[in-house]
Amino acid sequence: MTTGVIVPDLAGFAERARNGRVVPVTRRLLADSETPIGLFRKLAGGPGTFLLESAEPGRNWSRYSFIGVRSAATLTERDGQAFWLGDPPKGVATSGNPMAALRDTVAALATPSEPGAPPLTGGMVGYLSYDVVRYLERLPDTGARDIPLPELGMMLVTDLAVLDHHDGSLLLIANAILPPVGPVLDASHAADAGQNAGHDDAVIAGAYHRAVGRLEAMTTALSRPIAPSVATLTDPGEIEYTSTMPVGAFGKAVEECKAAIRAGECFQIVPSQRFSRVTGADPLDIYRVLRATNPSPYMYLLRFEGFDIAGSSPETQVQMTGGRARLRPIAGTRPRGASPEADALLAAELLADPKERAEHVMLVDLGRNDLGRVCRPGTVDVLNFMNVERYSHVMHIVSTVVGELLPEHNAYDLLAATFPAGTLSGSPKVRAMELIDQLEPTRRGLYGGAVGYLDFGGDMDTAIAIRTTLLHEGTAYVQAGAGVVADSDAAAEEQESRNKAAAVLAAIVSAETMRPAR
Repeated sequence: MTTGVIVPDLAGFAERARNGRVVPVTRRLLADSETPIGLFRKLAGGPGTFLLESAEPGRNWSRYSFIGVRSAATLTERDGQAFWLGDPPKGVATSGNPMAALRDTVAALATPSEPGAPPLTGGMVGYLSYDVVRYLERLPDTGARDIPLPELGMMLVTDLAVLDHHDGSLLLIANAILPPVGPVLDASHAADAGQNAGHDDAVIAGAYHRAVGRLEAMTTALSRPIAPSVATLTDPGEIEYTSTMPVGAFGKAVEECKAAIRAGECFQIVPSQRFSRVTGADPLDIYRVLRATNPSPYMYLLRFEGFDIAGSSPETQVQMTGGRARLRPIAGTRPRGASPEADALLAAELLADPKERAEHVMLVDLGRNDLGRVCRPGTVDVLNFMNVERYSHVMHIVSTVVGELLPEHNAYDLLAATFPAGTLSGSPKVRAMELIDQLEPTRRGLYGGAVGYLDFGGDMDTAIAIRTTLLHEGTAYVQAGAGVVADSDAAAEEQESRNKAAAVLAAIVSAETMRPAR
């Protein structure tokens, strides 16, 4: 492994600039003594930064940790219109439908991925709230918007650090975003000339040297001393919080869902309640506790202007790699047992429960239908049907649904076809969402939306925004729901929603009492 060399050189950069507007400039270093948390503290921390990690059930950490160091701009929303914070690249939409602006930005900056590169080297990273579904479907909007959260926040990441846990290397990436140029006039030479053939040498050299300068700044920051972060954690004990639904209200919502199901309006509906707690906990400390106590396939800390998001979601919204789409519906829940024997009994009970099995099969079918809208006929398949996966506080039934994307569709189309997840809305999806709008007193905001990235090479990886906290003006918000079917028990569904929120609420309280070890 060669380290320290900046790749590419100026000539190589100019050649790669012929293939797209985004050109990564990189430096690989040996960093086997560094940790993702330490790197985030050295390199990032302010608005427009993030930390993305992944751990499979059983605490096997995935190969890469991604530290977002700098974003050129953030695509957000104001009064239903696209709105950029920062300096968006030339040639992207700066008004209108914010979801269309996201689609068009990814298309405008599309650039082939480098062979052998990590899954994420640059792209749009952030969240889509549940409420962006109203840009995709005609739905009522009666819930109070009581938290001033933009409906989406997608960072256009330019600089990031990728820690490779397999070989201990750290890949520093500074993406140069080139301005658009006019179309090649002679179409017969378009393929050879490339879309950026019109850039003159000064533009190319300037973009390259600015990227190299940012690499040098990141390298310098790595040697910056930081205060020790070894800490003690205490048992959170009894956790105090408030809910958007008073005592008995969630049970009433469950009964109304059951009435709608008996009337033939839906097969399943997923009502939710939002818990909140005043807190002074540092978002990074909350993430650290979640990372230690509830490792999940999607771990994330996203820092925005005025608010932060920390989460440990077990469930994929949708993923695409090389044209292959993947969903992992989760439906069916039990609390963890107090002993291995009790845990095994609960897992067996879960798999044998007719209500849980029916709910899971229904949502697997919904996932197949969603993929079928944008995938090649005959390629949609179900793998690993009805496995039990265990997390810190709960266990779930999980299946995997895959398909091959049709050539006329892209990652954005796949995201739109599957959003929001059926496991967070119900079936049929549109009618379930209409009923949710009637039953829940506030907009869902982040809950049930998506967190993740769309990269400029055409791939995507997003989680459903569950087991997640939104931190805004000294208050932490955590939302959770339960899948209601015809024979649901209101008290059991109420408890399920609280069980799902427990790990994140406990992490918040533990982070509040975190103290330096002495």
